[in-house]
Amino acid sequence: MKKADILILSVIYHSYPETIRFIQSFEPENTQGILLVLADNSEQPPPADFLDFIGTLPYVYYFSSGKNLGYFGGAREALDHYLRDQPEIPRWVLVTNVDIVFTPGFLSRLKNRECPEKLGMVAPSILSKQWKIDYNPGLLKPYSASRFRFFRLLYSHYLIHNLYLLPAYLKKWLTGHCKTKAKRVEGRVPPLTSIYAPHGSCLIFSHRWFEKGGNLRLPHFLFGEEIFVAETTKRLGLEVIYDPSLEILDYEHASVGFFVNRTTNRYYREMCGSIRSMYYQ
Repeated sequence: MKKADILILSVIYHSYPETIRFIQSFEPENTQGILLVLADNSEQPPPADFLDFIGTLPYVYYFSSGKNLGYFGGAREALDHYLRDQPEIPRWVLVTNVDIVFTPGFLSRLKNRECPEKLGMVAPSILSKQWKIDYNPGLLKPYSASRFRFFRLLYSHYLIHNLYLLPAYLKKWLTGHCKTKAKRVEGRVPPLTSIYAPHGSCLIFSHRWFEKGGNLRLPHFLFGEEIFVAETTKRLGLEVIYDPSLEILDYEHASVGFFVNRTTNRYYREMCGSIRSMYYQ
């Protein structure tokens, strides 16, 4: 596997059309020094036309895990694949869903971005195609213990969880569609502000995050990745910086859908217990 300056670790779960759309957002002239490692968590083999497509791209490395390892589980396996050939952490490491696309110039701007000593992560602008809102900055400060007690109740049953999601989606839709662009950005933190947690659909790590001891070993299967990386960044003495000059479009929910079933709700419940025991005692 070739050495990369920007390593992108993307996780597939039965989302091959979305993966093709994602790769097509890469500008060919900006792929020098870029390596995309695709971790396929799907249980079934990929379509032949998908393999034909990625087979023509020298900056794409694909492997199938044969089972669902979760988001960070797949990304961690992808990083291990890279480090077996290239022991040095690249300057930037991205962990992404495949239901996003890079806007023109994203990769070239990231290549040219400075990486100050205290920078652990960059939170780009993540514009929801569904709701017309920016998901970053994710969290400006940690959740309170009482907020986590609320989450514990919320995730106690999948019907309660779905009843909460319905008005939450309506609120997002109203925010995105009934406010002007100026109103939507009003009150947002200024560019290059230090924040607590980035949104999880595209996480941009500096090499220092890993070199100082950060890792992708999420202690539960799925969800809560944003809090995990935020707390890790804080522990390492680094910062998460919001940088809207890096812009992404998020089509979202390609793998998990908009509403939860019993299994997905159980993953949320397990996440809540895990994160609460680690950070909210």
